[in-house]
Amino acid sequence: FHPYYSIKDLAGFVLLLIGFVGVTFTFASLTVDPLQWQPINKMKTPTVIKPEWYFLYAYAILRSIPHKAGGVFTMFAAIAGVAVFPMISGPEKFQSMKVCPLVRLVFIIWAANFMFLTVIGA
Repeated sequence: FHPYYSIKDLAGFVLLLIGFVGVTFTFASLTVDPLQWQPINKMKTPTVIKPEWYFLYAYAILRSIPHKAGGVFTMFAAIAGVAVFPMISGPEKFQSMKVCPLVRLVFIIWAANFMFLTVIGA
């Protein structure tokens, strides 16, 4: 069975790649923002430059602190908090959120804070 399925999968991948490359080279400006072709004012930031949706919480944190180093430190602390989150009760006693209500509460607060910062960052 192996050679038949491998050849079938490889042929499907090659056809998909040929189609993707064909559309990309034929219609290169299909996914481009039309505002990119307008002349710009050199004295202000172009309207084309928009924050990406997945960094909105970071923009909210960085804008809330006027000092650059303080904003970077706060951003580092926010990311480090996510990394340390599973070890709140200690790495040797780690349990799932179903078992530990404190971890569940902290996760709900973190998720609500993340959504709030995302809305503010927009």
